[in-house]
Amino acid sequence: MADLLQAAGADRVLTLDLHSPQVQGFFRIPADQLTAVPVLCDHMKARDDFGDAVLVAADVGEAKDAGRAAKRLQLPLAIIDKRRTDDGEKAIAVEIIGDIRGKRAILVDDEIATGGTTLQATEILLDRGAREVEAMAVHPVFSGQAVELLAASPLTRLTVTDSIPISPEKRALGGFGKKLTVLPVASLLADAIERIHDGRSVSQLFR
Repeated sequence: MADLLQAAGADRVLTLDLHSPQVQGFFRIPADQLTAVPVLCDHMKARDDFGDAVLVAADVGEAKDAGRAAKRLQLPLAIIDKRRTDDGEKAIAVEIIGDIRGKRAILVDDEIATGGTTLQATEILLDRGAREVEAMAVHPVFSGQAVELLAASPLTRLTVTDSIPISPEKRALGGFGKKLTVLPVASLLADAIERIHDGRSVSQLFR
């Protein structure tokens, strides 16, 4: 895909929270990766009910990004430990590293696709004593039956960005829209494009 974009005439690429950051290295033209995590965090800071919260990485692979969000929000971090019993089985959440008992647990992920990871994480967090669970993610992929499953889940709130459009039909399914908050990333992209055009640092956006 990196080669195809260049062959189509692109001379620079601007991305947003790549699922695998190493993809940036496959481009032979300048490529910048933005992150919408500050957008999500600023929204959380504006709320007056997140003081007793703890950020939770849905798995060890998400711990680094969740740690950055925890630092920005000055909140503690917990990590869900997932294990496979053998190569043919799906990874299952088996333990939580960190203190979540009696607290509002906020799951952090770069994307929600089928919703399976989010649902499994929600169940183990509530089972281990979390008062309530909400989630925030950059990319609302919502493939398959994700919307229906999330709408019926005990998840109290879901905050995402508009990096992927969510159709009115999906928002209306099972009262899903009542749990959903969608934050715009237009200003983030606009600022980055302006900086690139002016020859200024893009990384300054996140300091």
